[in-house]
Amino acid sequence: MDIPTLPSKVPGYDLYIDGFQALRRPKILQNSNITHVVSVLDWKFQKDWASLRGFQHLHIPLDDVYDSNILSYFPRSNAFIHEGLKHSRSNQLETSGTSLKDGSNDPIPGGVLVHCAMGVSRSATIVLAYLLWHSRQPANMIYPQSQTTTTAQSPAMSSPSSSASPPEMVSLPPTPLTVDTALALVREGRPQVEPNSGFIKQLRMYEAMGCPTTQEQLESHKIYRRWMNSRNVLDALSENRAPEMDHISFRDEEDDDENRQGDGAQGLDQAGASAGNRSDPFSDRVQSLTLLDPDSDEPTEILNPDITLSSPSPAPPLPANVEIKCRKCRRLLARSSFILPHKPPAHRDPSAAVGADPCAHIFLHPLSWMRPVLSQGQLDGRLTCPTQWCGANIGKFAWQGLRCSCGGWVTPGFGLAKGKVDEVRRHDVGSSTRAIKGGPPGSGQGQGSGSGHGNGDATKPVFNSTSSSGAVRYPPGMRRAGNGNL
Repeated sequence: MDIPTLPSKVPGYDLYIDGFQALRRPKILQNSNITHVVSVLDWKFQKDWASLRGFQHLHIPLDDVYDSNILSYFPRSNAFIHEGLKHSRSNQLETSGTSLKDGSNDPIPGGVLVHCAMGVSRSATIVLAYLLWHSRQPANMIYPQSQTTTTAQSPAMSSPSSSASPPEMVSLPPTPLTVDTALALVREGRPQVEPNSGFIKQLRMYEAMGCPTTQEQLESHKIYRRWMNSRNVLDALSENRAPEMDHISFRDEEDDDENRQGDGAQGLDQAGASAGNRSDPFSDRVQSLTLLDPDSDEPTEILNPDITLSSPSPAPPLPANVEIKCRKCRRLLARSSFILPHKPPAHRDPSAAVGADPCAHIFLHPLSWMRPVLSQGQLDGRLTCPTQWCGANIGKFAWQGLRCSCGGWVTPGFGLAKGKVDEVRRHDVGSSTRAIKGGPPGSGQGQGSGSGHGNGDATKPVFNSTSSSGAVRYPPGMRRAGNGNL
């Protein structure tokens, strides 16, 4: 006669997924060698509940909704599950004063049950997070120990084990799992698992971060910080108010912090700073949020960690060596890595601008020079040049979104008017800075911090009659043959 056990087992692991009803079958849990139980649901468990007696229990109070932050619990649940998988059931029996039936001292591998209400979304997400994390661990690592507390009210990682010898380990897969391969593995044991779309996005974010082990590693990661700031901004907008300053990610300050910790590159506001594109390989493809396009009944994806782009898909990125400068005072305002490319919607508004360059604005991430106006707590307003003596009106912002003249929406929107700024291409070391978007004669366009030519003055504009850029404007009195007087 077959001994009944839990039916939904992850292949290769003593790890089970089920619904709440599994707790009401103590005999089946015992037959499955369950020692640890993870409950992922917003349920008030009674103290010393008989169904959980004798089990190590982790409670994650969470609803199965799109915007629940399940990601913050991954370090805690991973440690708890792994402790359960390497747990010896014989140790548990000896502690409780119960001897093995056959008198053998051979340990029995422990099993872990992860359950939610139906065993479909929340429990599957916790199991997937563990598989992603475990598949990226070195074979000789000493796994962190999880405390045996009953409820994970605020996720926190316990201190690593101080054991001198590594514990018995679950076999590692040959290559790190992805969200899709891990989901396929789990569905082999339980075909009906289907994490909600918000949980899937958080799993992909966790994978993109490299599956941090500790709570500190998770919360200090740039991707996680930006995502949490985005959530806080959305919460504020849902209440029709501007977000708190602490919840705004100023992209140039983040890059400056990374530069100081890394190669020591100078910040945005320092003269002669390098304008390289320090793009994050993960930040442009993870942390998706959803807003409703005003022209559509369907939600559109925002493929940006700072809830910025609400166009159907991002446009090709601008060249890495483009700088945005105030046309009046030549103040550097943004680099290419701070620009948000966007596309017109698939079905364009007939009233939208049509032409070679229908976009009248350049959209940016929030930058530190915007802090004075954003700190006023307004939902929208004007952007002015940060140079004190200049103060030119260079654009506008709206936390609830701006519509570009091409018809695309950017939410929140921080747009610089192209008629008020210059896009300047900075050439490689040894060459000079050149304007790629023309300005009026005498505007000083083309000035930069390059090497210069002729008299060696690096502050003078460079004009090249053979330049392939048709946007270079020549001051009055200068002919294309190069024989005029400056």
